[in-house]
Amino acid sequence: MKKILFQIIIAGLFLFTFSGCDELLNKFGVTFNSDYSEIDFTVNPDVAGTYSEVLEVIDSDLDSLIKAEGQNIGELNSVKIKDASIQVLGVGDVDEFGEFVFTGDGNLDPFESFVLSIEAPGKSKVTIAEVTVVPTGITEMPLTKEEKDLTEYLKSDHYTITVKTVLDQDLKMHMRMRAKVRYEIKVGL
Repeated sequence: MKKILFQIIIAGLFLFTFSGCDELLNKFGVTFNSDYSEIDFTVNPDVAGTYSEVLEVIDSDLDSLIKAEGQNIGELNSVKIKDASIQVLGVGDVDEFGEFVFTGDGNLDPFESFVLSIEAPGKSKVTIAEVTVVPTGITEMPLTKEEKDLTEYLKSDHYTITVKTVLDQDLKMHMRMRAKVRYEIKVGL
């Protein structure tokens, strides 16, 4: 009799535990990744040296991302960089209307380094990803991410991504480029 009672108790605990997994998971937290924020920009012909910064203001949608995962913004734990990269889309000229006209492929050879920064209203600018040595012959490169909590930046109505680069050789043509950033969002414990 004790053996049967013990088995019933174990079966009951087993059912109770696994029937409430979703609730337990929600109480302990979930981690998910945002879609990529893509920042397209054109580097104009210039002489070697520090290139001017490219700014992109992005409307924050952190609330909707968290709601889409069935989570509560009030339980937001952290937002960090999941990954970031920089790539060359092509080289070309800019026409009389200011539109980029592709004339060929390109690579990252003219560049020595890249720094991506983020800032938001009332928050100072911080580096989120960078690369200090760019190998030759490549068209895309991952950036080394910083392990900083960016929650307060992405909770703002909007934030600004800044791309800064150093040219180690003269750039003769316009170069169309893209910076991509994806965030890891933790909600709960």
